[in-house]
Amino acid sequence: MRNKRLLAISAIAISASVFMTACSFGGDGKTDKTETVEVTDTPTPEVTQAPTETPVPTIAPNVQSTTYTSADKSIAINLPDATWANKTDETDMLSFESPEQGNILILHGQGEDTMAATVVPSTQDMAVSLEQADGDKVNGTDFEIQEYSANDVNGIGVYSYTTKMLNTDKSNGNLYVVHKVFANDTEYYTIDAGVKTEDALASVKAAVESFQILGDSTLKEAAPQQAPIENTAQTDANTSDAAAQPAADANTGDAAANGSTDAAATDGTANAAATDNSDSSGTATNSGGFTEEQLTNTDETRTLYRNSDGHPFVITPDGNGNWVDSDGNVYNFIDEQDAYDAEGNSYYWHGEAADVYYMPVQ
Repeated sequence: MRNKRLLAISAIAISASVFMTACSFGGDGKTDKTETVEVTDTPTPEVTQAPTETPVPTIAPNVQSTTYTSADKSIAINLPDATWANKTDETDMLSFESPEQGNILILHGQGEDTMAATVVPSTQDMAVSLEQADGDKVNGTDFEIQEYSANDVNGIGVYSYTTKMLNTDKSNGNLYVVHKVFANDTEYYTIDAGVKTEDALASVKAAVESFQILGDSTLKEAAPQQAPIENTAQTDANTSDAAAQPAADANTGDAAANGSTDAAATDGTANAAATDNSDSSGTATNSGGFTEEQLTNTDETRTLYRNSDGHPFVITPDGNGNWVDSDGNVYNFIDEQDAYDAEGNSYYWHGEAADVYYMPVQ
């Protein structure tokens, strides 16, 4: 009986196994299918490069020596360098300041009443008195007068001296004040320049000495307008071209016809030679070949100054909206006064046409 029960249980187990196999319970006996996992690559974000800024040329503070002409064209002065900025430009008063070097003040007065109330430093003792009256300073303790001079230019008194400040608490931090006065019975000009450093003294003195009277003034003879600095680089280049020209003409058989013209060009610029032969067409002599209209019209000509050495030269429009020199170099204006060439060199324009460059020496 027992054996029959075991056989029955075995039969049930076998039947169950066959049933589960037929129904694929736990698998159908075949190899399990492999599941495919799709992997998506996440793209690496691109790094955006910051735009490269084009460097803006800067003017070195110690390379500019340029002439500033007052708005009314009455006076002019050569500023020591690019750190000096105009602060006041009014009738009878012009001022400049350099944060590290000092300041310059130019005053003008005229008329009998004005002169009656004006004291000029006609002697060194008077210069001492004027200094003592300014801020209650004591001679020998707070200041001392140096390099005093008094000259007469056909009835015009020219007085120059330097005040060395021994007590800078009474001089707004200035170590020196450079003075120059032009005066007669009816008019005066005074230039007072404060100097903050020893290194700046020489350049400030030179600026004071460069003072020029341009307009109608009874004092003009004592401070006449100065000739612009000759553009030696341009002259040398043109002279070289003129020297080379005769040889080229000889090769073409025109040496005899062109010899006199080339010789004329060797005394300066090529434009000068053209000018000498153009009087009949209404062009002024020694004016670079420009007409009177072009010489005074800033839309036709401009006198530009190199910041590196202060040398002036003339530029003209080329018809394409560019300002170019005689060699075809282009100058781009970034504001009403400053221009740069393609090499990043800086130049200064003070609203002057070519007549300033070609103005005859007085």
